[in-house]
This record gives sequence, structure tokens and C-alpha cells, in this order.
Amino acid sequence: MAIPGNDYTRLSRPAREFIDRTHGHFIGGEWVTASSTIPVIDPSNAQSISAIGGGSEAEVNAAVEAAHAAFHGDVWRGLAPLERERLLLRLAALIEANAGLLAELETVDNGMPLGFANINIGGAAGVLRYMAGWPSRIAGETVDVKMPFPGSQFFGYTSREPVGVVGAIVPWNVPLMMAMWKLAPALAAGCTVVLKPAEDASLTALALAGLIAEAGFPRGVVNIVTGLGRDAGQALVSHPLVAKISFTGSTATGKLINRLATDSLKKVTLELGGKSPTLVFDDANLEQAIAGAANAIFTNSGQICVAGSRLYVQRKVFEQVAEGIARHADSLVLGAGLDPASQLGPLINARQLDQVQGYVSRACAGGASLLTRREAPEAEGYFAAPVVLADVRQGDPLVQEEIFGPVLAVLPFDDMEEAIALANDSRYGLAACLWSGSVSRVHQVIPRLKCGKVSVNTAGFPYPALPEGGTKQSGFGRDLGREGLEGYLDTKTVLIQAS
Repeated sequence: MAIPGNDYTRLSRPAREFIDRTHGHFIGGEWVTASSTIPVIDPSNAQSISAIGGGSEAEVNAAVEAAHAAFHGDVWRGLAPLERERLLLRLAALIEANAGLLAELETVDNGMPLGFANINIGGAAGVLRYMAGWPSRIAGETVDVKMPFPGSQFFGYTSREPVGVVGAIVPWNVPLMMAMWKLAPALAAGCTVVLKPAEDASLTALALAGLIAEAGFPRGVVNIVTGLGRDAGQALVSHPLVAKISFTGSTATGKLINRLATDSLKKVTLELGGKSPTLVFDDANLEQAIAGAANAIFTNSGQICVAGSRLYVQRKVFEQVAEGIARHADSLVLGAGLDPASQLGPLINARQLDQVQGYVSRACAGGASLLTRREAPEAEGYFAAPVVLADVRQGDPLVQEEIFGPVLAVLPFDDMEEAIALANDSRYGLAACLWSGSVSRVHQVIPRLKCGKVSVNTAGFPYPALPEGGTKQSGFGRDLGREGLEGYLDTKTVLIQAS
């Protein structure tokens, strides 16, 4: 039986009214009619349900100039730190008050189950509340300057200042959450922002614009331009008035952004692709490890940067763990996001579905064993059944390349040294999960894993006070935490001769 698409009678009236609009750009505190449009496709049924603006270089230029004027204007620059805190907290409260609407928009735009969307909306508000505590705590330091100049005294100190206009480019997998990872620290630091959401999922960013205006942010502090990466995104990265680019997305696009930003020596933060390993040792609580490893790859249909897509299991318990995860995958309910029974929604678009199916087909043709029993679902939308594959080699594309779908490769290991070597054998270094009952082993393994984050006996999840980011070709710089805020600040040294 085919999987039906979203039932729009489940939508609230505000969500229906918002979707029915043709959306423009939010520039300088005003809605600007777009010069061209891009259809909004519901991934659950492949149908066009709305339209967003296809931003051009001219529209990006207008947004950057508005942000530049706001940054140098007295209204934002002269705002007291506690007033920035108040604005951020007000925006967090408005997001929470409109959580139902935002979650519905996220679901029909991205495809994720409504319950997962609700978690992400709450998480976005949480990031704002955490970052709201920083404006009054941004501080430099004094330095005792002693120089061998007779009769001279010096006073030295540093100050922390906002970098300026920030270009924030975010992906489609958890749209509002990713937007807030950029917006909240930038605004807390005193920067102004031009946000370019992904063309496949822009609705919550556009809804956020209205809440930003309602919260009372000065005009031009936050600007939102939708459109294609090759048009709006490239124009934003190349703009001479943009001081910093913060990007989350694919490694290939991140490399291009880094090259473009180099021409004007912009500051750059890149949170890029991942092929994160999960290590299960034979002394782990296997029931918890099976559920945790499954959640690490199948949440949001595997469309998560830190998805645990490589599973390494100690040989003694390999069959038990691999079989347990395969049966867990077979039990998951695929369905449209608005269906309360759904546990896995569709992939974002036809291109992503083709890519995922292609990886699985090539792996099976190359000798991989399919442990899951479910056949490809029938649907008008972009649904992919969760897949667990064994009998793959470490060098296979299935193990080495980011798939960004509900596909798990399972491989055995014999001892700790082999597990660490296999985990590090990747061009990526974003995250890792480790399951073991031995505290000693955990503390031996953690410092040897080449990645930005390690989760122990839990599937990893973001927390506002803990930084997120990677090493190797997973990028550089950090989102969230103190490190995330500091990426939007410059340090200025001041030396004064007092006598």
C-alpha cells in the first residue's frame, strides 16, 4: 500500500494561511516583493504548496547594505547589552508562543515528523535563551604593561567587539534550529545579519522574520533573502561589506565558500559533512546501545550532520547488535510528517532520494548483505526505507562517503586499537558515539578519536552551552557555547602611555 502524503486538514488556520502566500524577502525591516519565485515542494507528496523568492545579486546587495547601515547606526550599536538580552529573550518567548505554527511549517516544508519538529522549535528557543545571557558578559582584560623606558607608565587592555555584518547560510535538514545557531550568537555579540536559508526549506525562516519585527529588533539588524545557492548564496559570500560567513552544509559547498571568502579575507565558520562512527564494545549495555545506535542514524531519516552512519561492533556481539538494529529499523513507521503515527518522514527531494537509493544499490551489487527486510515503499513523495548493511569493506563508498539518508553500514572489530583506527579512517571528523561499560576504556578512546564531539553511552544531541563543530573535512570554527559566540567577536588591543 502506498504511503499517503500530508493531510492538510490537520493544519491550523494560521499555517494554512501562511503557506497560501507567495513570499518575498525581509530587507531593512520591510517585506520586499521578489523579482522571481521558487516553488515550495512538500516532500511527502512532491506537490508545490507555496512559493518563495529567488533572491538575486541586487536583492542580496540591498540586504547587506541594510545590515551595514544598521550595524553602524546609533539605534543598534548604541543599544545597551541588557537591551540586546531583552530583545533575544522576547524573540525566544515569541517562538515558544508560536511553536505550533512553526512546527507545522517545518513539517510540510522539510518532511520531518511533527513531533521531531516540535523538539527542534523548542531547541531553537533554547539557543536564544542561552545566548541572551552573553551580551552583558562580553569583556576584555587588563594587562600589566612594564616597559624599560625610564619614567614612563603604560596601561594596556583588550576589548571585544562585534565583527560587523554576518552572512549566515543554513541547510534544509533542521532549518529553524540551524538558523538560530547562527542568528543567536551573532545578535548577542552585536553583529547584524543577512540570513540565506536553504531553497528547499525556507518557510520557518520567513515566519521568523515576522517574529523578529514583533520582538522590536531595529530595522536592518536581521535581513532574510531566500534563493538558490549559486545566486543569493554566492552573492552574499562575495559581498565586500560582509565581514563573516557562517555556513552549515556539505563539504563541497563549504570548500567553495572558503575559496570565495578568501578574496576579501572574511572570517569563516564552516560546519560541514560527516560520516560519524558509532563504536559498540562487548561490555556495553547492548539493549541501550542498539536503540542508541539506531536513533543516531535513523532520526530525521538520517538527514543530520552528525548521523552515526558507520557502526563498528566488537566481534563477540556483532551478530546480536547488527540483528537488533535491523529489526529496530524494520519496525519504524514511515509516513507523512503530519500523521501522528509517523516515525520517519520523507527525504527532502527527489535528488536526495536518488542519491540514497544509488548508494544502497551499488553496495548490494558489490556484495553487501542487506539485513533489513523492508522493500522500497510506494509513495508519491520521497520516502526511503531505513537500511542496515553488513559485509561491506572499510574502503567502500558506503563507509567513506556521506549519504545523508537512513543507511547504516555495520562492520566488526576485534580490539580497542582496531576500533580507533577504523573510526579515524575517514576524511571527516565531526562526531562519534562510544558505547562501553568500562570507564577506563572510555577515557582511553575519547582523546584518540579525531572529531569535534564524542557522545558516550548516548546518541549525541546538541546542547546550547556545548560547542558543535568538526575537524578535518568536517570544517572549522564552532557553533553554540562560548566558542560559538567568540566567532562573532574581534579582539582589539589598546596601549596607553599614562606618563
